[in-house]
Amino acid sequence: MFKNIKRIACTALAIVGVCSSVATFTACETPHPEVKLTLSFNNKDYNLEYVLYRNVTPATVNHFLALAENDYYDGFCVHDYQSEKWVTGAYKFENEKLAYQDYVDTVASFIPQTVWQDSEKKMPTYTLYGEFENNNFSVENGAISESFGSLVMYYSDKDTEGEVYVQRNKDGKLAPRAYEENSATSQFYISLKTTTAKNNDYCVFATLKDGSKAVLESLQAAIESYINSTYGEDEEDEFVTETELDIDDDHDALGGNGSLATFDVPNEPITLKDVKVLKY
Repeated sequence: MFKNIKRIACTALAIVGVCSSVATFTACETPHPEVKLTLSFNNKDYNLEYVLYRNVTPATVNHFLALAENDYYDGFCVHDYQSEKWVTGAYKFENEKLAYQDYVDTVASFIPQTVWQDSEKKMPTYTLYGEFENNNFSVENGAISESFGSLVMYYSDKDTEGEVYVQRNKDGKLAPRAYEENSATSQFYISLKTTTAKNNDYCVFATLKDGSKAVLESLQAAIESYINSTYGEDEEDEFVTETELDIDDDHDALGGNGSLATFDVPNEPITLKDVKVLKY
């Protein structure tokens, strides 16, 4: 639905001359798209609005928007609950248990490609070019630091030392890079800290709009209240169950490794109901 609306809007703007005369869809792209995340906890919804930074991390923003536009994120849960971040994507509750959600077959028809197994670009990995310093990515427009509520694209540790080919933003040429740092799929986390230091290992691509900071704080307060009333005051450890889960077992470009990871899964689900694009 959103794609159709976007196409109509772009065409109309091209007719009146607001967009470029070429009238391509990309002419209507903005440096700072906006999205709304709806999180649900204990039968209450919390709407968080974000500004994304396409002018800083274009591949990451376009990847995230493609997933959002195609409703891929609807229904995912926070599967790793930590004091400084909440990680979501990849897993949904099925029959009261977290289950990994198929990725490759679902996104193959719409995800922008930025990583390939080969230098001829014949075998895409369907993963994301890691736009951060330790992946030799140069941020020209100012790296974004983590702040309260900011969104950070996340990849799980991979048991491989292989290389893939990424499409560089500057000149569009391919360059060999480590697979692990270019293996992100749908996982991202909501940061709960503020720091002036750059994150050299992960890509910060969105910040919380001022009006939504109080909403995130109220969600934190609701969780704290739930913990205190259910388990006793300040018993946050009782709120989670340490759980071992398969990670990315359908998209490992360099062969199945059967990787597992241990997460702190909330006993009362924190659900990502949906991600809506407000401005493309």
